[in-house]
Amino acid sequence: MKLSLNQLFWLLVTMEIGMTALLAIGDAFNESGQVAWLSVFLALLASLVITYISVKLSLLYPGKTFDEFVSDIIGKWFGKVIFVLYLAIWFAVGGIILREYADFVFMTLFSKTPIWVIMIMMVVMMVYTVNGGIQTLGRCSEIIGPFIVGTIILITIFLTKDFQPYRLLPLTPMNGFSSVVKGSLGTLSFLGESIAVLMLVGFLPTQRKVTVTAIGGVALAGILLVVMAASTCMIIGPVLPTYFIYPVYSICQYVSVMEFIQNIDVLAVNVLIFSIFIKLSMYLFMTSYGTAKLFGIIRWRKMTGIAAVILFLIALSPNNIVVSQMSFPRFWKNVVLPIFITGLPLFLLIIAILKQRKLNLR
Repeated sequence: MKLSLNQLFWLLVTMEIGMTALLAIGDAFNESGQVAWLSVFLALLASLVITYISVKLSLLYPGKTFDEFVSDIIGKWFGKVIFVLYLAIWFAVGGIILREYADFVFMTLFSKTPIWVIMIMMVVMMVYTVNGGIQTLGRCSEIIGPFIVGTIILITIFLTKDFQPYRLLPLTPMNGFSSVVKGSLGTLSFLGESIAVLMLVGFLPTQRKVTVTAIGGVALAGILLVVMAASTCMIIGPVLPTYFIYPVYSICQYVSVMEFIQNIDVLAVNVLIFSIFIKLSMYLFMTSYGTAKLFGIIRWRKMTGIAAVILFLIALSPNNIVVSQMSFPRFWKNVVLPIFITGLPLFLLIIAILKQRKLNLR
């Protein structure tokens, strides 16, 4: 299986936008008010550092994915423990994202359709795509990614007539810079999922321009999210987004150009569904491929169906929307972000660099 640089770029752009726009921007408004855009921008800068660390770590072991080189860094058994922990995290977040997607579709489109039916339809598409390999997912992102970016730009242009820039004032945080930092953590926990490159770089045929490509993909997604946060504030102010479940989606319903172009929130729904589809398929690939490698199964596609069932069962576990869209994101921000997204990749990079320097001195 091979992945091109262009496919890596669009994979990162596409997977980073959907859930972040859907859930994280509201959290930024809750913490930092009218400077929520600044919180998103700060999260973008931090996510670029995380992406750089992950890519740098992967490039030290060309042709290997995370499940292979983690054992080279800290030993076979400790490496397996670390990888099992990451697999558990990927299964958990994949299942919760599937549930969050189903909740969104249920609330906005199919309120009389059982949630499990909505989830099964997505799971079938995920399994079909992932069975084609990472290159198939990459090709999908090359088509879906530009559509998503173009649609976001188009919707933003339609919204400009409703912009009230004074709502962004004052440009300095009213509750101190600490509120900006707190507001950035939720967005960072989503953008930090760019650590998926740990399982992707090994499929690239070249090491050239990998860092620039990965950082560019995350940067484009982050810039679009900053624009969304600023647009939301200029249209409905800094207070209302804290009361909406999906503030970015809500402002799309404001679009009305000459009473002719209306109801383009359908386009916003398509953007979110496509983005979430790529993200879920990515997690399905990482869990099925990683599990197969963990148990020494050569034909990793045999694990795709099993991994999909596990994700589906995890998605069924939350009792209500509070657990899936509030409690779990809080756990992701407070536990997974500092340990698995930031701490462990940095720790592994330091150990890997020290080991390589030691080898070079011999």
